[in-house]
Amino acid sequence: MKKTGLLFTITFGFFLLGQLLWTIGLLIEDPLFGSKSAEDWSINILFTLCAIFGLMGSIRLYQNEKTN
Repeated sequence: MKKTGLLFTITFGFFLLGQLLWTIGLLIEDPLFGSKSAEDWSINILFTLCAIFGLMGSIRLYQNEKTN
């Protein structure tokens, strides 16, 4: 169960970082990393990692509940 909690904590971390970058990008008109494309890719990668780790955590949680 500890690994499941770790996966969800990592998911939350990636989501929080993605939200922070997105919010800062909306508030500041200049691109964060020098180009709009790099900013978009970094936000996309963070949310993709959030989805992947969330899926892994959900599958692990389902398997734990299924065996109990």
